[in-house]
Amino acid sequence: MTEKSILDQHGASWRQWILDNLERNCNPIGMLERMTKSVWNTDQAKAAIDQGLVEINKNLNWRKPIPSIPNSQLVALDQQTIRVLGRFNQPKAALLDAVLSQNECQKLIQYATSKGLKSSGVVDGETGQSIQHQARTSSTVFFTRAETPLIDRIEQRLARLTNWPVSHGEGLQILRYQEDQQYKPHFDWFDPNKPGSAKHLERGGQRVATTIMYLAAPTLGGATTFPKTGIEVQPNVGGAMFFNDIDDLGVPDQLSLHAGAPVIEGTKIIMTYWQREQAFRK
Repeated sequence: MTEKSILDQHGASWRQWILDNLERNCNPIGMLERMTKSVWNTDQAKAAIDQGLVEINKNLNWRKPIPSIPNSQLVALDQQTIRVLGRFNQPKAALLDAVLSQNECQKLIQYATSKGLKSSGVVDGETGQSIQHQARTSSTVFFTRAETPLIDRIEQRLARLTNWPVSHGEGLQILRYQEDQQYKPHFDWFDPNKPGSAKHLERGGQRVATTIMYLAAPTLGGATTFPKTGIEVQPNVGGAMFFNDIDDLGVPDQLSLHAGAPVIEGTKIIMTYWQREQAFRK
């Protein structure tokens, strides 16, 4: 039995509607909205539009490029062989091992400690300023891009790993979570409906991806969790969790809601790398 084309997923009338609208140069995003209000799910609708474009021989780049992890199990970069331990579709994410060496983790912790860590803040939705909030109780230190040769090497590695320009990355940030400290569920993308987001969006557009790297693992607790999907990742020194903050239509991903669960015993130290749509200006 011949496998049904994605265009035929919901019958001949839908197939013809898709092809006719693409022939008339209708906006695929508008078509997607119409399709998902009916019987199509988002992934099916995207695939059907892509297939329709192939059938009518139109080359239309209607999806936004976003950072992504190579479609292979092992990625060799900068003397590191990074292993992809798992992939997720909701949110679009990858669990990675050996993004950093043990020696790099130790050097980063030492450098962060020498600079001094201060109480972490959150972005105020109204003003855009960083404020103290009970939702985030860690300590933080920020690095500027290429602040040291080690930081430069890691930024270059992450840029190559995700196929995204190093110029589009914010400076690395190290966070320390001691016992009972946590970061409650939050998004990394900036809410375009909040006035405080404007000043951040001006500096490089929306955040498109986050990489959380684990430098030190607690004895108990401290998992990275995604409450809407049930994903829970325990810290693994040198490993990382990568996920997209927006989808390939540029829409903030509601399923990227994530949290740093409370540390029960020991200390967790992570390093965060945020990537923007455009070149980031400090």
